[in-house]
Amino acid sequence: MSVRAPPPPTMPESDWAIRRIRKELKLLWLDPPAFCRPGPAPVTDLFHWEVVIDGPDGSPYAGGTFPVDVAIPKKYPMKPIKLTFKTKVYHPNIGPEGRMALDIFGEWWSPAITISTALLSVVSVLYDPLLDLPVRRDAALQYRDQRGLFEQKARRWTRRYASAPVASFCAAAAGKEVLEEAATSGAVACRRSCGAGKWRFFGARLLAI
Repeated sequence: MSVRAPPPPTMPESDWAIRRIRKELKLLWLDPPAFCRPGPAPVTDLFHWEVVIDGPDGSPYAGGTFPVDVAIPKKYPMKPIKLTFKTKVYHPNIGPEGRMALDIFGEWWSPAITISTALLSVVSVLYDPLLDLPVRRDAALQYRDQRGLFEQKARRWTRRYASAPVASFCAAAAGKEVLEEAATSGAVACRRSCGAGKWRFFGARLLAI
């Protein structure tokens, strides 16, 4: 009588999530999405980050610096992340408490969506609000019916609440080994203040080391 071999051990769901999150955190340092970069504090909890969105050119938010809280569930990527702006933003899809309300953070979430692609979706919506999913109805109506007044108010809020520069923590240019160690421990090595374009250039330099 043959004995059936036991099935190979499977990776616990939490371990799988941690491996993916570490990979995505490293990617955020090396190749951040347009107008996005790491936050001002080191990442000490892999399930809780802070990123910075620099207001995209051509939008009422240009010139603003927006720290964003990223809450990652333990069941990631099967469950969606939550993004919360830490400054006030006048936008149809951003609530008074800063929560970004998009369909991809609800019923349209997919495990194929990464944190970087989610951030890109947020930047896109800063350009082009989704008026069929408003959480701030007054802003949605004003955007639809009085675009000029909406943009004036959004710029005014940007100057008032998001004009302070925010520095980013990043892995130092000491080489890939430092970056790998930082990604493994969940901590970032040093502080550097830069805009989105300069940050992308710095990431390219790290890749070349």
